[in-house]
Amino acid sequence: MPVHLNPDAPRQPQSATGDPGARQASPRTRWVPVDELSAVARALLSEDLGGRDVVPQHVADRVSAQAAEWVEEGFTAETVRPWKDADVPPAAAAYLARRGVEPRVLDLPAGVFPGAAPVALRLAIASGRLPVEQAYELLVITGEHTPPQQTGAETAGAEQPPRPVDAPVPRPVAPVLFSHAATDQPTDGS
Repeated sequence: MPVHLNPDAPRQPQSATGDPGARQASPRTRWVPVDELSAVARALLSEDLGGRDVVPQHVADRVSAQAAEWVEEGFTAETVRPWKDADVPPAAAAYLARRGVEPRVLDLPAGVFPGAAPVALRLAIASGRLPVEQAYELLVITGEHTPPQQTGAETAGAEQPPRPVDAPVPRPVAPVLFSHAATDQPTDGS
């Protein structure tokens, strides 16, 4: 048994599992039935709730706020499922989903931090180090994604999240050339 500096000090209560560091539900903890959450909020919840059909109020509030962001970007319970573990903001996910990008390609490495090892594309996007538009261009340039070739009739019937009004219009991709810095050489021929 550990020695205490003050043997009369109150000890930390142990949980029912015997773990002194485990959190206990207080009588003030409010529980929300999962069935009361929206379909998108339920889709964002963990697949394994430990057999419970309720979540703490603070979890319900957080997941409901996240669900509202995803719904605002045009996602449904079915379309949000593949993107929920991509760890990118809903706006970035919507930008990529509208262009037919699959979430699995976001695990590809990208060298966006100078002097550091490549990181997953999703981390570069989530950190703001790589704008989603540039990430999409990289996917197209490297051949990891082929833009869909749809006619106007096919586009009208496709179930994709709507394009936000303020979304940037994709610009043509130009090749990037890398070279060494120019030395101090006269340019006028003298």
